[in-house]
Amino acid sequence: MRKLICLLALSFCVGKFCFGQVPLVGGERVDYYSSWTERGAKVVPMGEIHLSALAKSRYGNYPKTELNSELLLFPLAPNIGFKHQWFGKNTILSSQHTFYYPTLGLKWARSSGFQDQLPESADVPHIFTFRNELILSRILNPQPEDCFIRIPDLILSARVGFDFSLKSGDDNFPKLDYYWLYQRSASFYNDQKVYFAGLELAGNAYRNFNFSITADYYNINFDGEYALESQGKIHWHKNSRFSLSGGYKAYYLNNDTQTQLFMMPVVDLVFKLNHRTKLQRGLFKK
Repeated sequence: MRKLICLLALSFCVGKFCFGQVPLVGGERVDYYSSWTERGAKVVPMGEIHLSALAKSRYGNYPKTELNSELLLFPLAPNIGFKHQWFGKNTILSSQHTFYYPTLGLKWARSSGFQDQLPESADVPHIFTFRNELILSRILNPQPEDCFIRIPDLILSARVGFDFSLKSGDDNFPKLDYYWLYQRSASFYNDQKVYFAGLELAGNAYRNFNFSITADYYNINFDGEYALESQGKIHWHKNSRFSLSGGYKAYYLNNDTQTQLFMMPVVDLVFKLNHRTKLQRGLFKK
């Protein structure tokens, strides 16, 4: 089957394949860029830095390890994450561990006019939130070993994990019930834990356009409260160092007091620093 895929791909290619060149399709150069996203189990290569506006920014500090952070969120909730890739080539298993300190953002909200969420009289303790998750990714169309044509990866990723928080100080602040905050702050209260599971499908849409679509489920202490999230994006790669993406983000929250449904557009951009294009079987692997 893999040889058949390789032969079918070859049948669409016109022109010669030379060492150090990418394929020519219809007489035009075609670049395929990596389908992997920050949600997959694969870490960024050692020494590379991926700077993202909305998603996690990432740094490969060891061959199988990366450090990451949500930089846009950092001033309000300082955070740092650690992902380690345990094993795998076509099936990869990783673990991700993230620390958040949301107290700064809560104190800012209390004094910045968000009275419907945090009144000025609320006491905000020191909160230390920990997220732990396992990530399993599978390349659904593995690259044939004896095929010199690079086939864009189609990747299915699954994750499971939980959040818990430790607190220090007085605590009398109300629950945050915004559609995107409730499931992220539920562990601040009454020693609750937030359990979550999610899926992502990512692959190549056309030429230098990739796609990703996600679905996530959050359950709060198994007490009947839950939230659903979904995101879909198209990623345009200008080159191997810059990409721009756009799509939607949808939220559904069902808690003790209300249900909320909300959808909004999302735009993101990513810069890659110290990125090195790797040569594989005469083709560039991005």
